[in-house]
Amino acid sequence: MKRYTYLLLLFMLATPAMFAQLSVKFNGELRTRLEIDELDFNSNSKWQNFINNRARLGAVISNNDDLEFHFRIIDARVFGQEAGVQVNSANLDLNEGYLKLKKGDWEFILGRQEARYNNGRIIAQSDWGNTPITFDGATARYSGKGYRISGFAFRLSDKLAADDSLDHNLLGLFGEFKLQDNLQLNPYLMFDRRSPVERLSRLTLGLNAPGYLGPVVFDIDVAYQTGNIRTTKKETISAFLAAINLEYDFKVTSKAALGAGYAIYSGDKDGTDDKYEVFDNTYATKHAFLGDMDFFRAVPTSTWDLGVTDMYVYYKMALAPWLATKLTGHIFGSAAKYKLASGAESSSYGTEIDLNFVAKYNEYLNFMLGAATFLPGDIFKEKKGPDNAYWMYAGFHLNMSTK
Repeated sequence: MKRYTYLLLLFMLATPAMFAQLSVKFNGELRTRLEIDELDFNSNSKWQNFINNRARLGAVISNNDDLEFHFRIIDARVFGQEAGVQVNSANLDLNEGYLKLKKGDWEFILGRQEARYNNGRIIAQSDWGNTPITFDGATARYSGKGYRISGFAFRLSDKLAADDSLDHNLLGLFGEFKLQDNLQLNPYLMFDRRSPVERLSRLTLGLNAPGYLGPVVFDIDVAYQTGNIRTTKKETISAFLAAINLEYDFKVTSKAALGAGYAIYSGDKDGTDDKYEVFDNTYATKHAFLGDMDFFRAVPTSTWDLGVTDMYVYYKMALAPWLATKLTGHIFGSAAKYKLASGAESSSYGTEIDLNFVAKYNEYLNFMLGAATFLPGDIFKEKKGPDNAYWMYAGFHLNMSTK
């Protein structure tokens, strides 16, 4: 979108006199990642490769007191996606554009914005993908001694129809309460509504509890969803999420840590009744929790409404001051049993192994390398194919900003 480019260039080329009473800071990001994969669970098929590229350029203009204007444009593409070398696919778009107003303990954000709360398991920008999740709307935040409360109202879709029919809105209220140095409780609720209300009216109630006990760091999530949804028929929502992550810090110079955890996103045990039991995590970041290969990036659709369980263990450490690695093993299953073609029941999706390296060049630039494999269980063998799947990547991430 050319207008975004012209506006940002105007800011960059403006003379210092024009901003005599203002502070202007620029930020830029370039992330390029080669991915090579064979994800169709068919060993006879050929490997494919593609290069994701994301460039973002932004500015923060402040009066050094209570007003800030944040503006960032994004170009996200796959190398070679244009029909020819002189074809412009017009990928430029507004990534963020909002006003931030600060008044005492209050903060207000109005416009297009990223939103991340707690550990990102419920709502986050989902940054691994080329196009991060952003929301159009408003956020109000109050910070007190040892606590913070945030509320937001986002318009996800507006069809400009009469009586606001077919509109989609998301409302949320998130609290953060520091009970003591090693324990925090973060209760929240979200209300997801599509007009007319018969299409979707979903309330999510949850609690996130991060903390530590000596060398053990923990992060606990519980959530419940209720309301109604219309799929092929009107159904009553009754779904849940439970997750725990434990990490032991060895307190050594290599920053070595051993972690393990378990998560369950409920699934629908009986598709013929009027109860919808699939936990929906549409607005969450999945890559950080459900495996690097992203086979569960769209719960519930990527789980055939069966939900998903994830039992995992990982080990991470710094191999050098500039080089870190992490090895993770996942055992994925369905939360609801699946009846195979043979008549037997199974809950096995399969096993995934992920290996990642991050090399720090300096404070602005990181290089990344990783690989993963997925060994299909009974359900994936029947739904996707009998052979192992493979994926690997290599790339860099440049992130710079003026001081």
